[in-house]
Amino acid sequence: MKDTISHLHVMCKDWLRELEFYKTELPFFKQRLEEVASKNTSKDIKVEVGHFENKFYIINTHLDELLHDIKLKEEALIQNAIEQPKYINVKMIETDENLEDLMEFTATDFKNTKKEFYQFLSKYL
Repeated sequence: MKDTISHLHVMCKDWLRELEFYKTELPFFKQRLEEVASKNTSKDIKVEVGHFENKFYIINTHLDELLHDIKLKEEALIQNAIEQPKYINVKMIETDENLEDLMEFTATDFKNTKKEFYQFLSKYL
């Protein structure tokens, strides 16, 4: 499906804001996880703490990679707009469905991890 440069640019900006929001939440999650770890020394809890430490690390890495990819996409769109200013509002660029799918997956994964983490916190705090 084709889309306009301006619409794809707006989508990239929205995605960047969304990913930055997720990145700002991760330090709070890690801080809460440290609280649980410091108050509980049970082996079972340590296993769950390790699970969330790993999950947060993976999410953070994924967010960094996705931020990088979207910034590259945005730079390419800006370059297109500079080279072809008359075509900014003409549907002529293929929508990057891969990035859309990755954003959808990321949002769902983050939401599910957050829910699982809050359930964990409610048990141990």
